[in-house]
Amino acid sequence: MWNAFRGTLAVLTRKTELAVWALIFPIILSTLFMFMFANLDESTAFEAVPTAVVADDAYRADEGFSTLVDELSQPGDDQLLDVREFATAEEARGALEAGDVVGVLSVDSEGMPHLAVSPVSDGMGVSTMQVGRTILNTVADTYVRNADLLQGIAHDNPMALADPGLVERALSQGDATVQVSLTHNEPSQSVRFYYALLGMACLFCAQIGMVAVCEAQPNLSALGARRAVGAVSRGKTLAAALAASWVLATACLLAALAYMRFTAGIDFAGREVACIGAIAVCALFSTAFGTLLGSLPKVGFGVKTGLLTGTTCLLSLFAGLYGEPVMNMADQLARDYPLLASLNPAKVVTDTFYSLYYYDSLEPFFGKVGLLLAMTAVVFAVSALFIRRQRYASI
Repeated sequence: MWNAFRGTLAVLTRKTELAVWALIFPIILSTLFMFMFANLDESTAFEAVPTAVVADDAYRADEGFSTLVDELSQPGDDQLLDVREFATAEEARGALEAGDVVGVLSVDSEGMPHLAVSPVSDGMGVSTMQVGRTILNTVADTYVRNADLLQGIAHDNPMALADPGLVERALSQGDATVQVSLTHNEPSQSVRFYYALLGMACLFCAQIGMVAVCEAQPNLSALGARRAVGAVSRGKTLAAALAASWVLATACLLAALAYMRFTAGIDFAGREVACIGAIAVCALFSTAFGTLLGSLPKVGFGVKTGLLTGTTCLLSLFAGLYGEPVMNMADQLARDYPLLASLNPAKVVTDTFYSLYYYDSLEPFFGKVGLLLAMTAVVFAVSALFIRRQRYASI
């Protein structure tokens, strides 16, 4: 049996088409994803609000408000405003009407800050305008309110301003919200496409098992005919073929996983060991799926290959592989028809890796792995029925 295992592994590794679809194709797609989704996560990040400031004498005379604007526009991760200074109000109004800025900040002759916003913008989205207006309104209102508070304190008790701690407590609004994380990692839109790619790669690796089963059948290959008249039983020969298929499929999927992790920089939430276990289970399912296709009676090898390719592409569609609209469609179908989603192996593989990234607990991960193992057992059982019914009048 060991010799049959080594012989099958040697035969499978020498087939170029298996290397193309099971190993090279996922790596090529990962490389394409690196360029396609390079700016996907950055596109949803917060950007400083484009703001026009009328930098006239009144604005410079009000050191409090100008200092506030300067602090909020300092470059860094917490930059809130992207300030663009204009000499006159007309120039700033022109930038506002052109959609270059969200609002215009100015100071009148009495030292009172003013904010002007435009109801329409051709250069920015509606959501961006709304968020920007809210931020600018909050900045202006907070400054006016704090200035009135300090003026009241100075009028009622001027000595209180000598205590910096009291002034800080008076201006402090406290934390109305507390930032917490409900997920194991910060959600990322791009990682799901790589996880869906692993689901597609898992199904493409089924070609290894399909070829191994076909090579073991006496009526489909000369190698199978020679093995059938040899001393090793048919069951041991088939078991050796399936073991070699599983080892090769695991190696190909691990190579794709390593490329995503170290070349594409995809985050697996520090659970790479669990990912390796998931890869082993995925390779086992791909071997079972390939065994099922390879054992189909009275079906040529070319037809089996077409069935595998078509099924893989179709199931990957409902796993959300082909872009953000398709991913949204897959999520909607999973919410509306969870049973159908749980029967899609590409979707189950995708969710297996995403559960590691998303959840603190490993319970969802083990649930998906258990589902994959159950599907593997069912597919192997059906394949065994087909293989046992095959009889040969002559070899």
